[in-house]
Amino acid sequence: METLLWIVHVIVAVTLVGVILMQPGQAGGMGTAFGGGGSQTVFGSQGSTGFLGKLTAALGALFFLTSLALAILAKGGDESLMEQPGQPAQEQQQQAPAPPTGGSETPAIPGTAPGQRSGGN
Repeated sequence: METLLWIVHVIVAVTLVGVILMQPGQAGGMGTAFGGGGSQTVFGSQGSTGFLGKLTAALGALFFLTSLALAILAKGGDESLMEQPGQPAQEQQQQAPAPPTGGSETPAIPGTAPGQRSGGN
């Protein structure tokens, strides 16, 4: 099922690119609006804008649907991302050392005795 969906998705993507490239530029509509070159068009005297525009919209919608279906299939589709606990955060909490439990002792300075302060004598 997923392989068939991938094949359809790629075919739709390539066809969509081709249809977009076949559309006339912005200035292409000016010549056909005044009757110039209307008899030489492949899609009739009204031009190709209507047909290619509708085909582009249909292929775009199909591309969106196949993309959405592939994303759901890749994830599994049975759980929400909001309901899953974050794996990296849990691993960091397990690896972090526990803070020392005790009173308000100040940390010892290396090279000094526990009750002795370093500094100017």
